[in-house]
Order: sequence, then C-alpha cells, then structure tokens
Amino acid sequence: MKFGMSKADITPQSPVFMSGFGDRTHESEGIHDPVYAKAVLLQANKSLLILTLDLSGGDRSFIDGIKSELEQTFDLKHDEVLINFSHTHHAVAARGEGNASTNSVVYRSAIDYGFIRDTIVGLVNECYSNSEEGQLQLACGTSKFGVSRRKLTERGVLWKPAYDVEIDHDLFVLKLVDQSNELKGILYSYGCHPTSMSSDNYLISNDFPGKTSSYLEETYPGVTAVFLQGCAAEIKPLKCAVDDDFISCNFEQMEEAGVDLARDIIRVLEEQSFSPVEGAFKTILVEANLIMEHTPIEFFESIVNNPAIGEVRRRGAKRKIEFMKEGLTKDRTSIYISVWQLDEETRLIAMEGEISTEYSLMLKKMFPGGKTIVLGYSNGVTFYVPTRKMISEGGYEVDYNHIGGTFSGIFLPEIEDIIVGQIAKADSALRLADAAK
Repeated sequence: MKFGMSKADITPQSPVFMSGFGDRTHESEGIHDPVYAKAVLLQANKSLLILTLDLSGGDRSFIDGIKSELEQTFDLKHDEVLINFSHTHHAVAARGEGNASTNSVVYRSAIDYGFIRDTIVGLVNECYSNSEEGQLQLACGTSKFGVSRRKLTERGVLWKPAYDVEIDHDLFVLKLVDQSNELKGILYSYGCHPTSMSSDNYLISNDFPGKTSSYLEETYPGVTAVFLQGCAAEIKPLKCAVDDDFISCNFEQMEEAGVDLARDIIRVLEEQSFSPVEGAFKTILVEANLIMEHTPIEFFESIVNNPAIGEVRRRGAKRKIEFMKEGLTKDRTSIYISVWQLDEETRLIAMEGEISTEYSLMLKKMFPGGKTIVLGYSNGVTFYVPTRKMISEGGYEVDYNHIGGTFSGIFLPEIEDIIVGQIAKADSALRLADAAK
C-alpha cells in the first residue's frame, strides 16, 4: 500500500460570523488557534481520499462541487472520497459556489468556495506527489472523554449531563507507518461535539480537536494528526459538565480537555496491539431518503407568541412560519452514506448529518468484531438525525427541525429503519460484488 498526507491552514484572516451558535451577536474578534484542511490518500487496489475540514459543516452543493472537481482532476470517484467535518462551532461553514449572496450573513459565515476548492486540489496533488510505501494499522481503545447531554426526566429530555446514559466510548486509532515502521500519520476517531467553549467565545478555534492534534504532533515530531468526527449529535466533552449542568470552558480548560483526549490516544499508541489493514478496498455511496411529519402553523405561532421561550427559538419559529406561508417547506430529504470495506474485517461507515451516538452503538452490534468505525458529519452536515427511541422521547436533537431549516416537522420514527436498512443493503452489495469476481 502507498499513502500520502498533507495539510493547509484555512483560518479566516478577517472577521467572520462564526457558525454553530445561533445567539452570537457579532463577528469574530481574532484567532485562538488555526483551523486546517487535511488530506490522507490511501492507494492499494484503488485510491481512497479522506479530507477533514475544521469547519462546522457543508451543504450539498459544496460536497458535490468538491467531489466533481476531484473526479475531473484526479479521477477519484464520488464514493472514493470522504469529507469529514470536525464540526467546530468556532469557525465557519462551507457553501457551494454561488449558493449565497455576497451581502448575506450566510455568506459571511462561510469559507470562500474558490479558496477552499483550490486548497483541496493542492493538498490532493501534494498527496500524490509525496506518496510512499507503507502500511495502515488499526487499534481500538476507549475514552471517557464525552458525556450525553440528553437527561431524561419526568419533565422530558433536559439539556443536562446524563452521566448514566450509554454512549459510544470507542476511541479508534489508525496509524500510517513507512517501510521502516516509522510513524508518519495518526488518524483518530471519537464522537464528541467540539463545544467545550460556548457562544461567548469570539476567537476562531477548532476547540478541543485542535489542541488534541497539535499535542500529538508535538509528541511525535514529523507526524500529521487527523481527527475523524464520530457520531456526536448529543455528546459534549465531560470537561464542561459540572454536577447537574454544563459550563462554557475558558481557553485553558478547553486545552486541558484536548490534552486529555490526546493522552488517551497516546495510551492506545503505546500500549495497544495494532493490526494491519490489508485491503483490498471496496467502496459504495448511497442515499437514504428521510421523511418528516407536517407540523401545523399554529404550533409555530404559539412559540412566537410565548415570551417565556428563548429568543433564538422564537426567531426560528418566525422564519418557519414565513417559509410555510411561501410554500417553501418540505417533508423529505436525504443523507449520503459511505461504506468503505478496508479489508475483510475492517469497515468504515460515514453518514451525513449530526448522527446520534445510538446509531454508532447499533451499527457496531450489527457488525460485531470490533473493527467497524462509524462517523457522522461526513459529506455534508445539515441537521440532526435521531433514532426511533430519541423521537419518542423528544428533546433538542428531535425538535431542532421545528426551528432549523425548511423542514415541515420532526422526522418520522421510520427513518431509523431506512438508514439501517440502506447500510445493510450497501454492505451486502459490496460482498456480492466481491463474490461475483
């Protein structure tokens, strides 16, 4: 196998409206730590490209535009490219070319498309130019870094630390070594919102993943560290959970959290047994079509007219009423799902959207063996994707559709069956294609 790695600084150099928190009132005031685009190229029987972007997410026009550019330039098919977002709430988002007015706040909270497109093309070209023979190796440890923010009470689901709720604590570490077994790259995956800091922060930052990666690169000079965001919809850093509430960490606390995760990764690197990922690579990209209920306009009017409800939620309900009156709401959407079979035992499943940790737990039971990596925030991030159980319980991750975007209501519980069914179907298609050879 051959591999190549590269990274580039994509930090906004002028004030921007940061994406991620709806209650910020003005543009950024500086930079705490840089944000990056990173590329990892894996070449065996076919080439696979992993792109990670320290951005909150991207829309479909961005994803499709970048993938089409990479196919035209490098002959990388859409299913062979995986774009994963750290989902930092202290940077900007990615929009497709011409998808926002240059005078809008949306545009000023998005990275320039031409700049990021050219940066990515340059990174991939560098990966091909600098690729070398080596090996991809895998180990899995655990980390207590995250905690659920969905506390189920008699009053419903509250946004509070839920210490006893089961979440996915798997910490996957992939290392790239050259022919001399020298460590060249570290890819680590864990599911947790990069929101140790809150909306009171106005400095550009990748939150804890930025510190985790920089600490790893300082510990292992010459190595590139790459964060792969897992299924983190309802997961926050344990560092910002204090008793029965969450705090907004200061920079020192945020960096301590990043170092805590880095040390967990180092323990895996130094103490765990790694197994080689042998190939051959097999890939498939599918779409799962998801359906929402139709919430009546009176529901949103009751939110707008209730002064006890927060301003952000009331503002979102007001926008939803305007969309409904203009006939702009929709009752269905879709998410991309990538399934990469890296060898007979090692599988990577990457889903678009803010995916619940419950999906990660579910899929790992569906594919036992301890070598299934499940990612969210991949190939676009637009909305929360709850499970059937979460929909029955309610809470922010379910109700978000009432105030975010143009959806007609919350998701129907059958979306879980659709998503899991599409993944099972995709996995079977890969195995059948292999058997037919």
